[in-house]
Amino acid sequence: MTLGYGVDLTIHELASRLVTQFGHQLDVWTPTNDGTYNDAPYNLREIIVYGAQLNRALPLLELNAWRALRRLRWRLARDGESYDVVVPCTHPYYGAGRALGLPSIFFNFGNVPTAGFSWKGKLNWAWLDFSERWLTKPASARMVSISRFLHDQQNQAIRRQGRVIQLGGDHYYPAAEGAGARFRARYSIRADSVLLGYCGRLHRDHPSYKGTGAVLELGRRIKAVDPRVELVLCGVGSPADEAWVREQGAIAATNLAPAEMPAFYDALDIYVCASRWEGFNLPIVEAAWHAVPAVAYDAGAHREHVTAMLIADGDFDALVAGTLSLVQDGELRARLSAQVVARSRQFSWNRSAEKFDALLHEVLR
Repeated sequence: MTLGYGVDLTIHELASRLVTQFGHQLDVWTPTNDGTYNDAPYNLREIIVYGAQLNRALPLLELNAWRALRRLRWRLARDGESYDVVVPCTHPYYGAGRALGLPSIFFNFGNVPTAGFSWKGKLNWAWLDFSERWLTKPASARMVSISRFLHDQQNQAIRRQGRVIQLGGDHYYPAAEGAGARFRARYSIRADSVLLGYCGRLHRDHPSYKGTGAVLELGRRIKAVDPRVELVLCGVGSPADEAWVREQGAIAATNLAPAEMPAFYDALDIYVCASRWEGFNLPIVEAAWHAVPAVAYDAGAHREHVTAMLIADGDFDALVAGTLSLVQDGELRARLSAQVVARSRQFSWNRSAEKFDALLHEVLR
C-alpha cells in the first residue's frame, strides 16, 4: 500500500468505508507499505512472497504468491483466525480464494496494452491474460470491474457473474479556501495564468499508452500560441523524472502527500490527458469534483464518466485544438465546469462502498 497508485487508493477508500459505515471487520494484506495508510481504520498486514529476481517471470511469481497464500492459510488456522470472503485486487493474488479455501471476489482493474513492451514483457502479459481468463476469473464467486468498458471485455460466462462498481472521486474534496492560490504561489504560477494539469506516474520510460510525453508536447504547443498557459504535472517521480518534466517546459509537482492534492486540483483551470487506454481514469473524476473540466481521447472508460471534451482516439492535433479552445474561451470553460461538477456527484466513495457492501451480502447469502 503505497503513495501514488490508484489500486492502493481504491482499496483504502473502499476498505475504510466498509469498516466505518457498514461495520465489517477487514484486513488488508500487502507486500509493500510505505506508511501512507498506516492510520486507516482497517488492519494493514504484511504478506511475504519469496523469489526475488525470479518473480520477474509472472508464472513463477504466481507460484510463489500461491505458496505465500498457503502459508497464510496455515498461519490463520494456527492462530484461530478466519475470514468469510477474500477480495484479491491485483495479480499475483487472484488465486487467493482457492489458496485460502474461501469464496472470492475478483477485483478487475484491467490489464494495460503491451505496445512498447519488450518481448519478455509481452510474454508475461500473455501469461497474465491466460491465467486470469481460464484459471482465476472462472473460479471466483463474482468479478467486480471498475468500468463498463472493462466488464464488456469479458466473455459471456464471466460477464454473467460480473458486476460494475465505478470508483469515487471525492477523496481530495473539498479544498481549503485559498488552497489553489497558495499552490500557484508555491510553484511561482501567476494568478492570471491558464493552468493545465495532469496527474500520473511521471516516469520518462513509462509505457507509451499513458501519453505523458504527449501531454508535455501539448503544453509546449499551446503555450507557443498563448503565453498565459502553464502546464503542471503531478505524481510520483524521481529527481531524474522531475528534471525531464522541467526540461520539457512544464512544472513538476512530484510526490505530493494526499493532504496536498486538493490544492493541486483547486489551482487548475483545465485537466489534460493523452492516454490511449484507461480502465477508469480516477484523476479526471478527481478534477471534476473540483470543477475542473477535462480534455481526453475517447478511449477506454473516458466516455462513461465526467470527461468534458472527448477527442477522437489518437488524433493529437485535435487534442491540442480542443484544449486550446478551452484555454481561449472562458465562457465555454465555465459552462463545462458546471456540467462536470453536477456529473461528478454520482461518483462518490460512499456510493461505491454501498454497492460493494451489497455485493458482499450477495456472495455470502
